[in-house]
Amino acid sequence: MTSLLIGLAIVVGLLGWIIYRYSVAQDIEAEKAKEQRVKDEKYRLVLEKAKMAEREEKIFKAQTGHVQSQLSLAKEYEATNIREALYWYGKAAEQDHEIAMNAMARLCKHDIDDPHGEEKSEYWTQRLKAKSNVPEACFELGRYKIKGHGTDIDVEGGLALIHQAADAELVVAQLFLGDWYLSDQAADKDQKEAFLWRLRAALHEDVRAFKKLAYCYQAGIAVEKSRSRTVYWLERAAELRDMEAQILVAKMHGAGDAYDNAIAYIWLSQAHVSGHPSAKVERDKVVQHIGIESILGVQNVANTVEMMINRAAFEPQSVIRFLDKLYERKGYRPTHDELETLALGDFSNQAMSSQKASSHSSDEASGLSGESSEGQSASDSSGSESSASSSFQTTDWQAGWEPVSPDTSKS
Repeated sequence: MTSLLIGLAIVVGLLGWIIYRYSVAQDIEAEKAKEQRVKDEKYRLVLEKAKMAEREEKIFKAQTGHVQSQLSLAKEYEATNIREALYWYGKAAEQDHEIAMNAMARLCKHDIDDPHGEEKSEYWTQRLKAKSNVPEACFELGRYKIKGHGTDIDVEGGLALIHQAADAELVVAQLFLGDWYLSDQAADKDQKEAFLWRLRAALHEDVRAFKKLAYCYQAGIAVEKSRSRTVYWLERAAELRDMEAQILVAKMHGAGDAYDNAIAYIWLSQAHVSGHPSAKVERDKVVQHIGIESILGVQNVANTVEMMINRAAFEPQSVIRFLDKLYERKGYRPTHDELETLALGDFSNQAMSSQKASSHSSDEASGLSGESSEGQSASDSSGSESSASSSFQTTDWQAGWEPVSPDTSKS
């Protein structure tokens, strides 16, 4: 019995000790877990504080122009807040960062709260293209800036880009500047600049430039008014099948003598072939002033001119030279070198040349039949500047023809 009690006491004692040790171990583990939680919380707070400090630093750096910080913030917001993403991408894009510019082009059109989002995407797309300094891209970007298409209006910056394209001999940019310096949009209109840019475009054999130069000489823009030079530039465009120029140069010769009526008939015939709706009616009016014995000859000349114009390998000014020889015209005929000199701003020959006369044969039968007689003297009746000045100054074709504002619309 005693042994049993002793054994039970030992067992109870061992069990109590085991329970005690377990309890102590649990307390130790609980204490360790508590300490770990405290450590973890402290670590989390430290990390959170560090992240907050890092973000504050990132925002500060982004606000002071650090591109990588701007891109990082934009990327964070891209999935949750497109406006914030665009704000930071925009900051980086303004520093010409290509990734940011691509992001602006990609995201702006998806901002449903921005009514100009599509325009902004187009602007950034064009700005990306202009980074390579391709003249066409610089010109389009310049127009966007002047108009404020997808960006703030920046006339000075836009003109700088268009000048860059024009200096690279992009004709459409040269024509734009030719119109710009005559428009009400220009802060400082400059007729000479307008004329010179149109002339530079004309050196590229551009029909629009030919007509605009004709208008300069018709209206006296930067140069003295000159009938012969107006006719010359209109004929340069007319022989390249421009219907408007064909009609205009015919009007320049309308209501004149037999020579003028013959030239008017020839160009009205070309305009009719080109499809101008009123050319035939105008031609029928002119034919009444051409002698019946001469009309067949003039018609033959008109047919010859039509064949020359339609040749596959057309030589510039060949029609002008043909008419000069046939009708013994001696009007304004500048060389390429002379035009290049003028395009550099040398106007020294302008006043003098405005006094040159455009002469033609006084023999109606010879001139209108298409036959030139050698040794024949040329008269200076209706073809001269002086005798034509009255009708020239009152010519009505300039009204409504010359554009008064450059085209800043999106292509």
